[in-house]
Amino acid sequence: MMNKEKTALVVEGGGNRGVFSFGITDSFIRNNFDPFDIYIGVSNGAAVVFWYLMRESENNLDKMLFGAKSKYINYKNLFSKKDVIAFHDLYIDADNHFKPDLKKLQKNIEGKIYSVVVSDANTAQSEYLQFEESNWINAMIASGTLPLLVKTPSIINGERKFDGGITDPIPVKKAYEMGAREIVVIRTYEKEFKRKIKLENYFAAIYLRNYPNLRRAMLIHDKTYNESLRFINNPPKDCKIHQVCPPHRLTTRRDSTDQKIMEKDYDLGLSVGENFINSFSSNQ
Repeated sequence: MMNKEKTALVVEGGGNRGVFSFGITDSFIRNNFDPFDIYIGVSNGAAVVFWYLMRESENNLDKMLFGAKSKYINYKNLFSKKDVIAFHDLYIDADNHFKPDLKKLQKNIEGKIYSVVVSDANTAQSEYLQFEESNWINAMIASGTLPLLVKTPSIINGERKFDGGITDPIPVKKAYEMGAREIVVIRTYEKEFKRKIKLENYFAAIYLRNYPNLRRAMLIHDKTYNESLRFINNPPKDCKIHQVCPPHRLTTRRDSTDQKIMEKDYDLGLSVGENFINSFSSNQ
């Protein structure tokens, strides 16, 4: 049986709204705040957790701004075979530019668990890939491979994978199943937010016509997301969940490229993170 005292960090996705999450984790780095045994990132949240665990900088805003360059986003490709979001190119370019030391990350997570979430194209089951130095960039790319917007296939162990947020957008229940009894959730929406089905879900479902299980998952994504919220708001009696959310809707959108807007939401994340650390520490 796993130790019931484990603490988990769960970071949801949200595209470039993740700049807020980077602000929070940078506040964690500045304050040497890391009470966690388990780390789970989804989509862009996987990158947030990655750079948090690297501990190479206490200002990771540059990582987010690097990915927000307009050359990686082209909506003219929506109805072609090319990527709307050049996710694979982005990750390869970022890896070459920032040169992360994966051996250092491996040392930093010794005795801990670091996972990213992907959705299997055929089964529509969530998979939680644990850190492997040899294949990690591919796992993080897969975790953020949105149907229709990212058309270059993400293949892990011979199987096609898509964005983990389709099937497990806020994996708090999985963290609990892994033994966490205190869970910190970094979200990119305000606490009161409830997911509604969007038009883009229907377009993505059409794109996924060859993957009927994942197509169905895309069409009930709002229910899947809100089910995670119900677990957060009504956790098991032996579990405590902390939400770290923006106090209002972020100005940054999933595909924002405006540096000033993103810097403002990053600064908001720094402030929210500092406040959370103080409240968390006072309750321990």
